[in-house]
Amino acid sequence: MPWNVEATPTDPEQAIAWFRARLPLPDPAYRALSEEARRRAFFVAGLAQLDMVQEALDALEAGLSKGETFEQFKNRLSERIRRAWGGDNAHRLRTIFDTNLQSAYGAGRWKAADELRQERPYWGLSVVLDGRTSRICLNLAGVVLPADHPFWNTHIPPLHFRCRTALITYSAAQAEGRITQRPPDQPALEGFGRPPGREAWSPEPRDYHPELWRAYLSTLAIHPEARDRLRQLAESRGQARPEPRDWLVAAGQVYAAPFNRRERLLGPEQAALLGKSRASSLEAHLATRILEEQVLPTTTPEEYERVCREVAAHPEVAVLAFARAQGPVLAVMVPTSALPDSVRGPRVGRFWFVVYSFHSSTLATGYGVSALEKLNVPWQETTWLRRPPWLTVPSN
Repeated sequence: MPWNVEATPTDPEQAIAWFRARLPLPDPAYRALSEEARRRAFFVAGLAQLDMVQEALDALEAGLSKGETFEQFKNRLSERIRRAWGGDNAHRLRTIFDTNLQSAYGAGRWKAADELRQERPYWGLSVVLDGRTSRICLNLAGVVLPADHPFWNTHIPPLHFRCRTALITYSAAQAEGRITQRPPDQPALEGFGRPPGREAWSPEPRDYHPELWRAYLSTLAIHPEARDRLRQLAESRGQARPEPRDWLVAAGQVYAAPFNRRERLLGPEQAALLGKSRASSLEAHLATRILEEQVLPTTTPEEYERVCREVAAHPEVAVLAFARAQGPVLAVMVPTSALPDSVRGPRVGRFWFVVYSFHSSTLATGYGVSALEKLNVPWQETTWLRRPPWLTVPSN
């Protein structure tokens, strides 16, 4: 059945209801579609805005360095920026909206088709043939192939921006006489066509200004499904398969979390350093780091907390989830060279490790170690959300 996204913007939930009315889905498939739509809407909309602001900053920086006029600066901005920021027809945002929702619809159709492989073992592409049909879809019109054909590893709609082609299914009887003998040698546009869950792409933090990146991570912490999904990854003991962008939500959760400030009884050395017998967990951990010479004595609690949080925003951050005796946790880690000179102590070690607790929704600790083997981490039962090239994981 051909379909299109209406021009009037709607939120993802409204779009899902619109779609369900036109394609009856069983409840499990509907719930899967809803989850996919929310997740895609969240990431695509946020990254689109981030990309546009970064583009404007890049153009401004180039203009300042070359002494350009305002008119020259405006000309550096792409059409998508000019339209989104002042044109009557915000074409770029419309394209983002349509593509985002079409990707969600495509994910829903794929999930439904995948569940019906036994009853409907053939898949096809329903292409809308009119004056707007793209060359890509025109060349693929009429394709019908077995559901397990390699063709479907790269041709699940949408196949390009604002694509209207839909995945449809056939029973063996319906497919008889329609099966394509040799699929067309027509690729989807780069970045499209992959089945849900097989996308390897996630944004690269180095592409964005640090302040923009931190602001973006802050918005991820309020993702409505973030904590439940991340907790499940942590509790899976390394058995879960995270999606490529799960690390973003995890990093956002850590970046936005305060340090635990519950009052506690101090040890003798901590009490002597702070001049009191009881203090917040934040103060106690800082005192320990000062006594260990991991941070400088001049470090304030606010600076220590900020250093721990901002590890999550570092371009080379490692992000992992695992369960320990106290409960499931997230952790982020960077080389200690990333710490500011105003904080880094002489005995900090090679790696700075920060733990976020699901139990308290706060940072639990942050400290340096000389070797990864010294971390209290069950490496064989860890779910890696992001493992950068600099990190070599211990074997046990």
